[in-house]
Amino acid sequence: MSDGNHEQTAPADHGQATGKRAGNNRSVSPAWAPLLGDIRHWIDAHPCAVWFVAVFAALNIVAWIGATLIGRPFPMRGLSTSLGEFSLPRLLATLLIARGVLQLIVDVILLLVMVSIAEPLLGRARLAAIGVGSTLAGTLIGLLLCAGLAALLQGTPTVDRVRFALSPLTMGVGVLMAASAFSRPLWRRRIRLIGYAAIVAGLLFRGNPGDYCLLAAAVIGHLLGVLLTRRAADRTADHTAGRETEHAASQHHHVDPLHWQLSTSFEARRMFAAIALVLALGPMLTITSTMHVGPLSSLGLMLSPVDPDETTLASCLAGTTHAGCFFQFDLLRTSMPGAVLRSLLPTAVMAIMAWGLYRGRRLAAWATVVYYAFASLIAVAYYVVVPLAFAPDGLMSLVRHGMIVACVANAVLPALFAIATAVSFGHFPIRTDAGRLRRGCTAIAVAFAACTAAYLGFGLLRPHDFRPAATFGDLLAELPGRFIPIGFLSRTKLRFMPLTPFASIVYQGVGLVFWLTVLVVCVRWMRDILVTDDHARADAGRLVERDGESMSFMTTWEGNRYWTSPTGRSAVAYRVIGGIALTCTGPFGDRGEWLSDLREFARFCAANSWSPAFYAVHRAQRDALVDSGWYALEVGGEMVVDPRNWKTTGKKWQDIRTAINKAKRDGITDVLTTFAGADADVREQIEEISEQWAGEKALPEMKFTLGGVEELRDPRVRILYAVDADGLVLGVTSWLPTWRDGRIVGWTLDFMRHRTDSPNGIMEFLIARMAERLRDEGLADPSSAAEFMSLSAAPLAGMNPDRDNVDASGHEDTGTAMLQHVLQIVADWMEPAYGFRSLFNFKRKFQPSEEPVYVCYPDPAALPQLGLAVMRAYVPSMSAKQALAMLRTLQR
Repeated sequence: MSDGNHEQTAPADHGQATGKRAGNNRSVSPAWAPLLGDIRHWIDAHPCAVWFVAVFAALNIVAWIGATLIGRPFPMRGLSTSLGEFSLPRLLATLLIARGVLQLIVDVILLLVMVSIAEPLLGRARLAAIGVGSTLAGTLIGLLLCAGLAALLQGTPTVDRVRFALSPLTMGVGVLMAASAFSRPLWRRRIRLIGYAAIVAGLLFRGNPGDYCLLAAAVIGHLLGVLLTRRAADRTADHTAGRETEHAASQHHHVDPLHWQLSTSFEARRMFAAIALVLALGPMLTITSTMHVGPLSSLGLMLSPVDPDETTLASCLAGTTHAGCFFQFDLLRTSMPGAVLRSLLPTAVMAIMAWGLYRGRRLAAWATVVYYAFASLIAVAYYVVVPLAFAPDGLMSLVRHGMIVACVANAVLPALFAIATAVSFGHFPIRTDAGRLRRGCTAIAVAFAACTAAYLGFGLLRPHDFRPAATFGDLLAELPGRFIPIGFLSRTKLRFMPLTPFASIVYQGVGLVFWLTVLVVCVRWMRDILVTDDHARADAGRLVERDGESMSFMTTWEGNRYWTSPTGRSAVAYRVIGGIALTCTGPFGDRGEWLSDLREFARFCAANSWSPAFYAVHRAQRDALVDSGWYALEVGGEMVVDPRNWKTTGKKWQDIRTAINKAKRDGITDVLTTFAGADADVREQIEEISEQWAGEKALPEMKFTLGGVEELRDPRVRILYAVDADGLVLGVTSWLPTWRDGRIVGWTLDFMRHRTDSPNGIMEFLIARMAERLRDEGLADPSSAAEFMSLSAAPLAGMNPDRDNVDASGHEDTGTAMLQHVLQIVADWMEPAYGFRSLFNFKRKFQPSEEPVYVCYPDPAALPQLGLAVMRAYVPSMSAKQALAMLRTLQR
């Protein structure tokens, strides 16, 4: 790989403060001096956050020392209170005093993060006012909610005795949520989604009354932030033109606070994965907490100092008493190590699936939907359906015992997340090999059947190993409880308990064996998929670096499968959609094998009952396929510039010269780097620009031969961005390398996005500057001169129905004409959202040479599937609602 891939301009080239100060150039300065300078600069910029956290930490240390001197025990759990013995002074003290070292460390870090984020966005006066107001109001409202709901949700006599405390994080969460209204859209969405998911998970799985206060403080801060941004927007709207700075700041910060759309697949995956991980780890909150009054906190009873009462438990099993039976059943279940481990294994499984969601795996999305839908149904069955059959007073009995409310708490959250994941499948396009999926599902089914048979068989053969003696009906009724987490069994009747050690092993072990099998299968699914996919992509990356065409680097993107030649020196990237094996450009690797690869790949597709289609191939490969009896259709024109001859003199270059000169006057500079080489703030701004751009489209972000933020991360990809004197990134482009004989010979434009309020001509400026840079690099080192700079091809734009519309015999091909018409309809349909023709005409400003690209296919009968495959490849996450919206736009 050429060293030019990693070229970055000097700091002076981009004209922004990036933390590289003059001290960097002093050879006498110690190596850590710049870092210390950055830390001092950060402290100077966040004095309130630093002083607040420092005072909080000092107060805790002083309180601990004082408590130790007067003989108080440590950790300071004595500060907690209960609903039965409520003490407001002790409770308020827990808002300021951590009860242990670990809690203090965690609270200090989180408070520093929350307040430091809020301080520059809110200002010191609003920070203090919102902090005090949201903390006091949130505490008051949270305690009122807790007092009103605790008994209803838990319904046991222990509620009044449960000791609880407030969280010091209540002092920071309100200002963080208020600041989210002033932050950039990307961070606004992340703060609110992940913040609320974490708070609600703590509330449901732990149930500490402090969690109610935390939620109330967050909501109050959120509302205050929304009101402040609306007032700021109204004041800005009242001012006349000429206040450009305020107007730009308003555009930068204020958007609709209810805008939650996840515009790009990259951001959607991160949000779904984060929420899935929070929900998956929720039971761990219960295990590590001494509070167990949340509606999902039955699992946490295993840490309870209370043991099952043998006399009461025996009476409950015999049916002679009903008082406190549900509580005794819960204590018995959680006293069994196998049952507890069985309840934790689904957490591990769903944590793995959260990782799969982040990597865009369709299997992980399906598993998430199935798991949480099943969890919701189980909650309904165990809290309503089954108890209703035995309730003496029908629904009123369930209401009195709090089971209706518990059902809602257990069922609604997983159901909502399952629905949200199901409607967002388009963001998870990476599929699992069908054979591997079948083998894994078979293993899970066999494990379930074997465990069920072992449990039922043992119970029928040795019924007296249980108390009372097990019957077939009781065994069937208890069967689901052997596999589902014990958190879902709260408030359900226990029909028998094991008496002998062997009975206990079977009773606890069948579910444990089943979930261990599921865990192993899921780990292998994710590991095998990722290892196979990553190895194949790595091999493709090595072949691309041997030899390829202008768009061959796109074959290394995620979502492609790979066929490799028998020699292993060349390959074809493809994806199967509706029975069509649609390639991503032509073969790459050893150029001498390309023509044979066309034939061999077609044979490979025939062996798998697929219809091959070579998409975005150039003239030489098109001619070879047509000579073999294939059909071809031009699907676009690739715009190619020779940077060695780049110049902008003459009337036809007026727009380009104007863009360059305007950027210079406005203090706009360009930076050539890689995504990893850019500053963290620049990377964040690039992601924000991408989200802003995609959020304006009626259809989702496109894929296939059009890259997004994910594709910028490859270290071989160059990015060229424009930045103003204040460090604001205005626009960004990415450039894909093309190799010949192991040497980079050209660069292809891919990612091209800018802010909605960027100055006109920013993209012309960036493309022209890239051409100038390549020209200058070639002059400085002729051996590394780029032979071409491709502006790529606008999909489905520039199609010429009168050119090359013939079959192998030289006659006009009516089937190809029909496909051309179909694709033209698709192009017209998508034009309002993506502007292909506008992009095509934009690229013509650079006076390029036009090279047509084609789609080649052997079977005219597959034309309908081919048209659909092309559309699905470009917009895999398109929903029916979005398609209808686009149709209405086209009709207008």
